Amino acid sequence: MAQTLACLRGWHVALAQAELSALIPQAEFAELSPRLLSTFGDLDGKMVTTLDCSSGIQCFLHDAHVVEYTPENIRQFLDNVSVSLEDFPQRGSLAVRTLRIAGKIADFSTRTLAGQIGGIATDLGYSINLDEPDYEVGLIADGGSNIVACGWLTGDFDDSIGTATRRATERPFFRPISLDPRLARLCVNLACGPIDDQAVLDPMTGTGGFAMEAVTMGRNCLAVDMDEMMVTGTMENIAWALGDKTEGADYQVINGDACHLNRVVPDDWQGRISGVVLDPPYGRNSHGSQNHNDLIKSTIMSCRRVVNETARLVLIVPIKPTGSEEITLLHGNWDDFSRMLSKAGAELINQWQEHVHGSLSRLILLASVAPLD
Repeated sequence: MAQTLACLRGWHVALAQAELSALIPQAEFAELSPRLLSTFGDLDGKMVTTLDCSSGIQCFLHDAHVVEYTPENIRQFLDNVSVSLEDFPQRGSLAVRTLRIAGKIADFSTRTLAGQIGGIATDLGYSINLDEPDYEVGLIADGGSNIVACGWLTGDFDDSIGTATRRATERPFFRPISLDPRLARLCVNLACGPIDDQAVLDPMTGTGGFAMEAVTMGRNCLAVDMDEMMVTGTMENIAWALGDKTEGADYQVINGDACHLNRVVPDDWQGRISGVVLDPPYGRNSHGSQNHNDLIKSTIMSCRRVVNETARLVLIVPIKPTGSEEITLLHGNWDDFSRMLSKAGAELINQWQEHVHGSLSRLILLASVAPLD
């Protein structure tokens, strides 16, 4: 069975690994290096759809060959690549694309090896076309692990995923403190898994960062906020993000209290919700004197009244950067917070830290949330 490699982007590798597992749960991936993961499962039909919605997955190499670099190993590596090129059932124009990750491999040139692969392809009847090829071969050199990998490329080596155009300052309605769209998109994927006919719930949508990412990747989305101005602004932002690609978009933005969702979530959305994304307000919030833990607990329990049996929650919490796995919340302490989550019925699955700047990091929590009768 052919090997397929997933190459991850480098902005937060641990989160990208989790996103890969969420989007393709049926495949078992083994880590060759932090950014290269291998599977022998059948990914046909899943690679393109996964890349279309992913934040942390850069590309796939199918029918891939992997080797730890030595001059001797490269000779056998080229023989294996030659067999794959020869066995491919069609001929046409081809380009060899190169990517170097985690630094350079000593005494190794990706350009030279790409030229050798191009020469083999030419001898086998392919033509070389770097501008508009029929097929692309990807060559990846991982300096951190001394690994060289080559295979048929799905995706590309462009590190941009288009989210920069949806940064807070680019939106028609924004507030200065907003999630990076890359993180917002990844959180939606962690909560919901593969794109299907289920829905994501954003119970405190604010300016709609989660909702924009959900809708633009083709997910069904219900966004809620108790501030009418935020509801109007989120609708404006989603319409702006979609542009003329509104056909088939299934979303709704409603005015309501996140602590009483069963009163405001329409009947046709209840039971469809398989993922919840929550980035609660801290400091002054629209719930007046209610403290942060009580607000989050009430919101989680409220979400449990409208979700389905498989629902997961992604919750973002501001923390102090410590340079370690120690968790120091900006508001309250971790022991109290974790007890609150447990009482609210959120069972932690995993957690990650994301550095923002010198005085702020974010804790990204993934939890299961069973429906509450």
